[in-house]
Amino acid sequence: MQSLQSFGYLPIATAGLTPASVLSCDLFVLRPGRTFAELFRGQNYPLGNDDLNHLRESGIDHLYIRLADADAYRRYLCEHVLHDPKIPLGVRMNALREVTRVAFEDALTAGDCAKVVNVANNFGSDLANMVADQSPAFGELIKTLEHDYYTFTHVCNVSVYLVMLAKGLGTSATDDLAALATAGLLHDLGKRYIPQHILNKSGKLSDDEWALLMEHPATGFRELSERGDLSWAQLMVVYQHHERLDGSGYPTGVSGDEIHPWARLCGVVDVFDAMTCHRPYRRAAGSKAACEHLRQRAGSWFDTAAVNWWTSQVEKVTAETIA
Repeated sequence: MQSLQSFGYLPIATAGLTPASVLSCDLFVLRPGRTFAELFRGQNYPLGNDDLNHLRESGIDHLYIRLADADAYRRYLCEHVLHDPKIPLGVRMNALREVTRVAFEDALTAGDCAKVVNVANNFGSDLANMVADQSPAFGELIKTLEHDYYTFTHVCNVSVYLVMLAKGLGTSATDDLAALATAGLLHDLGKRYIPQHILNKSGKLSDDEWALLMEHPATGFRELSERGDLSWAQLMVVYQHHERLDGSGYPTGVSGDEIHPWARLCGVVDVFDAMTCHRPYRRAAGSKAACEHLRQRAGSWFDTAAVNWWTSQVEKVTAETIA
């Protein structure tokens, strides 16, 4: 059975809806046992507490909007949800991720680079403002993330991790955090030109397959650099996130200070997320193994200050969870 998304609908969590606010878009509901969406509430007609309570009591945790109304929904999130401390952080992050995921994947499928960048810019701005407003604890924010193997999940995690790491190391300007978040969402754009059978291969890659995989940073950099609306620092995140301090990385094998500071941060969190997410060809390694991998290579592959801050925060969260 085809999903409602394939028919142009975007799921939105009822937990992220607030009473008496107007979404400016029609709301649809998928009733149990039905295969089609039916109108639940017309645009400009606010939901009340009774409506929301009835939905939740009925076990309906998602409503739907038309994909064309994604921008209107995002404006609603910015005005009523993302910066409201009374709404749990996990609910706010899930709402932002939902609307971004569909728009991002839709733009990728359409091959619309301009739209991909626009979605990434919106996400970066919303995330940075939310973090700046609320200053959520590291552990609180990291627990809101998903760990499945989807392209969007990975780039979304890396984007959030980049903001957390940069903020932890002293970056406080909201504009810089937003630019980093945008770059994180775009860092693997070049992978869309690599066949899925190579990306998901369970065995060792052949020399030709590995050579093709190693092209993705340069491919993404070339595509984005032609636009002129991203900063050099953001482009370097895309181009250099697989470079290593000792020159053993790719695509060009630059070393040390030749690697942009933002790309060094991305290199740390990119590897951490790759190791801790489930993949079709292997199980997740776990945060302890990922931290050990980073520590063993701090100073040779990875930026030492970034590794030290990141692993200390992850281990603190792990210790609190066990306790």
